[in-house]
Amino acid sequence: MDNIERIREFINERIRTNKELFTDEEIKFIRDNEEYVYKIYLLGFIDAKDCYDNND
Repeated sequence: MDNIERIREFINERIRTNKELFTDEEIKFIRDNEEYVYKIYLLGFIDAKDCYDNND
C-alpha cells in the first residue's frame, strides 16, 4: 500500500469513527466530493501537527 492509499484509508477511518457527527446528507456530500475532503483533512492534520510541534 502506498502513502496515498494509507492516507485515504486513515481519513476514511476517521470519517467512519465520527459518522455520528454527520447527517446522511453530509455523508453523501463527503462521498460525492472525496478528493476535496481528503485535501481538507490532510491540511488540517498538517496544520495541527505544525501547531503542536511549535509549542515546545
